[in-house]
Amino acid sequence: MSTNTLPGIVKIQIVRCSDIQPHAMQMSMCGALVALALPAETIKFYGVPSLKWTGSPHNGGPEEKSTLEFSTADKLPEGVHIAFVVTTASGKQCLIGTREPKYPKISYSETTGAPDGDAALRTYKITHVAPKSVLPCVL
Repeated sequence: MSTNTLPGIVKIQIVRCSDIQPHAMQMSMCGALVALALPAETIKFYGVPSLKWTGSPHNGGPEEKSTLEFSTADKLPEGVHIAFVVTTASGKQCLIGTREPKYPKISYSETTGAPDGDAALRTYKITHVAPKSVLPCVL
């Protein structure tokens, strides 16, 4: 079997959690590819974003924790639950967050930059904990 595993993230998009079909995580846990026919907003990022996730058993079942980090000049919407679709250099897409809670937790830090080359950007850190946090999808 041939597998393409080019490293890196080439696109980050956001979708409203309320627009995602119900039970997407359970469908993914059964091996289904989550198909998303949703409006999505592309977030322009700077530098090298990263997505990491770990899994372990918890209370007799699976649990994954994912962390997505990126820097952008854009401000993410507040007051609404959003999920993230990440596209890798190999063309694979994954969804972080679903219609049902637990929703991705979004935190950020911001800087004014520096005259010697550091840009004035907002750095986001998105964490998500669920039985399956990173869902293979197609948008």
